[in-house]
Amino acid sequence: MAATPPPGRTPQTAKSPSIGRPRLRVRWDRVSVLLGLVVVLATVVVHTVIVAVSREPSAVAARPTRIKITEPVANARHECPPPAIEVVHSAPTDSSDEPATARTVALTFDDGPGPSTPAVLDVLRVNGVHATFFVVGQRVAAEPEMLRRIVAEGHALGDHTWSHRIPSLSAGWNSSRLTAEIKRTNKMIFDTTGLKPCLFRPPGGVVKGAKKVARAAGVSMILWSIDPRDWAGPPSQKFAPVIRRRVAAGLEEKHPVILLHDGGGNRAATVAALAGIINDYRAQGYRFVTLDEPR
Repeated sequence: MAATPPPGRTPQTAKSPSIGRPRLRVRWDRVSVLLGLVVVLATVVVHTVIVAVSREPSAVAARPTRIKITEPVANARHECPPPAIEVVHSAPTDSSDEPATARTVALTFDDGPGPSTPAVLDVLRVNGVHATFFVVGQRVAAEPEMLRRIVAEGHALGDHTWSHRIPSLSAGWNSSRLTAEIKRTNKMIFDTTGLKPCLFRPPGGVVKGAKKVARAAGVSMILWSIDPRDWAGPPSQKFAPVIRRRVAAGLEEKHPVILLHDGGGNRAATVAALAGIINDYRAQGYRFVTLDEPR
């Protein structure tokens, strides 16, 4: 005979929970997974923030310094003095701290910036010498940071045309073409450094047809007095003594302008000869000058 439940009670099985005490079942496996995802997400966020903060200064420092054209360098020049009437073959002589009779020498480098330019700059810096670099516009476009280094280390700049195409000596320069080459290179130099070049050297030393164009462009035309033909020998250190000996011919002049090259090919021989050239002229009492100094 079945038992009759007391009044107010309903039949229940042994496994059924009582109505008065509900039991919550927690899925700990799912909770663990959720907590794990939260921890991973928080770790990623924190790591990202730390890396960004810690690396930002070094990342900025690693980027090369660029001169803003809206804020030109301190010695930026926007106007040139009146151009020289004749082609210049001698180094400047005027100085506030040296007598006008003192012997001066100007080192000049053509056809860069090129692969040898850093080595040339290193030798000049170690020896405390400033030089004049006649740069090719296409090379400036390819190596703007190198041009900025040239300026930052105190050297003078000159225009050496955009393409370095050399006309025949008999035909000379086409005036409209040369005008465009000078103008384009000057703009590239100014846009890169904030400096307006006031010097011009025609490729190959071809003067015919260039005088009038240079004066109209407001630049002085510069040639040289000593040409060791450093480009004409093998690019090895064995050729360096030959270059040095040829450059020493300028020791017979009071104000020589030395033609050398930092571009247009491998200039290892020029680099190897440079320190000796500087020593030779210093030993004879010459003062090294740049071609943009007063005359």
